[in-house]
Amino acid sequence: MDDVLVQGLLVGGVYALIALGFVLVFKSSLVLNLAHGQMIAVLAYFLYHMLASWGLSDWIGILLIIPSGAILGFLMERLAVRPLLGQPFLSLLMMTLMLSFLLKGVIVLVWGSDSFVLPFTPGGQWAIGPVNVIPGAAVSFVVAIVIFLLLTVLFRYTKVGLSMRVVAADHEVAQSLGIRVKRVFSLSWAISGAFAAVCGVLVGMVFTVTPTMGELTLGKGLPVLLLGGLNSIPGAVVGGLIIGLVEALGSYYQPGLKEIVPWVVMLVILLIRPYGLFGEKRIERI
Repeated sequence: MDDVLVQGLLVGGVYALIALGFVLVFKSSLVLNLAHGQMIAVLAYFLYHMLASWGLSDWIGILLIIPSGAILGFLMERLAVRPLLGQPFLSLLMMTLMLSFLLKGVIVLVWGSDSFVLPFTPGGQWAIGPVNVIPGAAVSFVVAIVIFLLLTVLFRYTKVGLSMRVVAADHEVAQSLGIRVKRVFSLSWAISGAFAAVCGVLVGMVFTVTPTMGELTLGKGLPVLLLGGLNSIPGAVVGGLIIGLVEALGSYYQPGLKEIVPWVVMLVILLIRPYGLFGEKRIERI
């Protein structure tokens, strides 16, 4: 049982990292990016392509995939999202959904239906005291905590982070304060794309990289996001750990429960707290 609980928490760190990419975009631009899962998948495929076809070393490939993710996020915002700024939330949501389908098509067109394991994925298990853990999950957990701390510092103590928070609160107020709203949007999407690249590396070390990887990461990230709160960085971390833990417990008692329990937990939480555990409470009178 100890192995199950620890493994669940470590995998929860991966889920938290996925959700942080959603939170970053929503917190700064109020756009729910449904293409984030496919961004992770296409960057994981591109990383494998660089390593296998171009012959790059593992570390060079990892270092190159992060700015590649930032460029992808920047281009998506500039070419597809920016023309819809000021439009209803549903229009932006549908655009990100269309981008998700487009990236899935790129994966199938370029790499087909092949699946693979990233070549630098460590095998076996690590013994941490009396508990055995999957190395990729342990590394992902540590990275998730480090990124959480960096994001906390970014949003609380830097000019860029404060600008993102003001833009998310009110675009007109942000402009009146001299904040370049469109630049903030581009920056948030670029950072989110870099996050997607990091997730592609880490998720590829925990799960097999397949054409359905985008749907897998979206299915893991959304319950975490809605459970923790759409605009809460701590919520993404706590939600990820909770979902990872309940998945592990559900799988321990009945393997089929692993895919159901997270959504049941999310549904119960949303019925009690529609804005999530740590989300901003907003009441609209009708």
